[in-house]
Amino acid sequence: MLSQNEVQEIVTDSLKKLGVGEQEGRLYILSLKVGPASVATLATQLGVSRPQAYKLIGELEKFGLANYSGRKKFSRTFIVESPSKLQELLRKHQQLTVQTDQRLTFSMPDLLAMYQQGELPTSVRIIQDKENFLKLFFQTIEETNESCWLGSAHDFIGFISWAEERKWIAERIRRAVRVRVLLLPSEEAEGFKKTDAEEFRETRILDDAEPFETLYQVFANKIIMWQPKTPVAILIEDEYLAKMMKSVFELLWARAK
Repeated sequence: MLSQNEVQEIVTDSLKKLGVGEQEGRLYILSLKVGPASVATLATQLGVSRPQAYKLIGELEKFGLANYSGRKKFSRTFIVESPSKLQELLRKHQQLTVQTDQRLTFSMPDLLAMYQQGELPTSVRIIQDKENFLKLFFQTIEETNESCWLGSAHDFIGFISWAEERKWIAERIRRAVRVRVLLLPSEEAEGFKKTDAEEFRETRILDDAEPFETLYQVFANKIIMWQPKTPVAILIEDEYLAKMMKSVFELLWARAK
């Protein structure tokens, strides 16, 4: 059985997730403990004035956690709604949060396309270890309708595995995200060419390039340098650098036609 402190911590965390303020949260927990009580009693135990206590009650009513103003005039005691109501409200809030996140994710390619960096500083992140490497790999599908890749498919897939690559391709197709890939000669590159049509992809081969083991990807205002040997990925968010790397890609893309 949970201790009283543990229960209070859980309730406090739930209230915070709903956006309930600290003082309103204290009133809710106090009311749960003492049961029906006068506003004067609650104000004294909270260490606030009666007008402030009424204000806190009003805030709890806005969240649906109290119904004091709707009670009969002769009733002089206050008590918050049951913890079951808190659970119901929290679940609704979580559902709305998931829906909002889904809408934001769906619109992310358009939002990033609209984004103008101006004088904001460049953002650089270093991503290490395979787990985070793969998380970033799958995250890229959420942020673009099209991306460009240049480098060694052999080394990249040799690191992440064909199983992960196929999962990524399936999710990319589901989201209708197209890619153009400019690859060093390899069996993997030739394999991609054979399935380009059904996999929303166009593949070209850099026959005259010196061999190397890395790739870079350009999409929206971002560049990712994928280095599968350590492994490490360098994520750069800078619209000007992204334009430059996209220009380099387009030049080499035209040469490889």
